[in-house]
Amino acid sequence: MRLIPIAILAAAMPLPALAQDAQLLTPEEAEETSLAQMSDKLSDPVRQQELAMMARAMGEVLLDLPIAPLTEALADIAGEEAPAMDKGMTIRSLAPGSSRVPAEIEKNLPRAMEAMGALAGAMEAMAPELRAMAKRFEQALPPQR
Repeated sequence: MRLIPIAILAAAMPLPALAQDAQLLTPEEAEETSLAQMSDKLSDPVRQQELAMMARAMGEVLLDLPIAPLTEALADIAGEEAPAMDKGMTIRSLAPGSSRVPAEIEKNLPRAMEAMGALAGAMEAMAPELRAMAKRFEQALPPQR
């Protein structure tokens, strides 16, 4: 049984709905957003906790989705026969240890965001030197014919 594609599909299902609610940046706005601003946002404990709680809630919902319709749809796409399974089977019932995953996500997401914020801050500090290095590299390249 191919559970990994099913899990990926199940995880991706709520993304369009989330994208509609998110304040997405246009490419121009993203360019104007400095790494320092990104670092501040990622390091904000309130934002970290909000996203961690949302990720946990999404995880709980995904674990309880019936997977039979997903396996049937994937089998149709692949031109294969779907494996026989109980219509009420969920990821949680299929993999009982998965019940701890949402709590682990909630616990670890703030730490991951903090690390990403620190990386963004470091990149901000390194940006002038990286630009200078890129310029030196460009000048050192032999001319193209």
